[in-house]
Amino acid sequence: MEDVPWNKAGFERRKLGHLGLQARFFFDGHRAVDDCQAAIALLGHTGFPENRSALSLLLERARTVWKRLWAEYAPFELKDTLKARGYRWNDGSDGRPKAWFIDKPPEEAEDEIRFLRTEIYQREADIIVRPVEAGDRFTSRV
Repeated sequence: MEDVPWNKAGFERRKLGHLGLQARFFFDGHRAVDDCQAAIALLGHTGFPENRSALSLLLERARTVWKRLWAEYAPFELKDTLKARGYRWNDGSDGRPKAWFIDKPPEEAEDEIRFLRTEIYQREADIIVRPVEAGDRFTSRV
């Protein structure tokens, strides 16, 4: 759901039931087989630019090495700003930094670094940036 640019095909929400309705089909949600069939049908949807399918866009994103940006020592009073922007908190118990972090595709990393320096740190702070592959983006192993 995260890696398909649903908005470029006119979808307003990313929940499976909403996507199905916007793609003009209905299914009995919250049943494993039906949810899987709906997801497969959505991956075949071709209403994206250049008549591409959701699956082709998903595969393109999966082959891209993203950047994980760590907002170490971000001021506590700006935690809501980070959270609203999509940052997640890591408590440091897993060996990774005790900090807010976000994953961005490579073409968006520089803009995010600029945001952190301008809005969060308000100075030329060093930002930890690590590569993260698709298989590791939704895990705490990286």
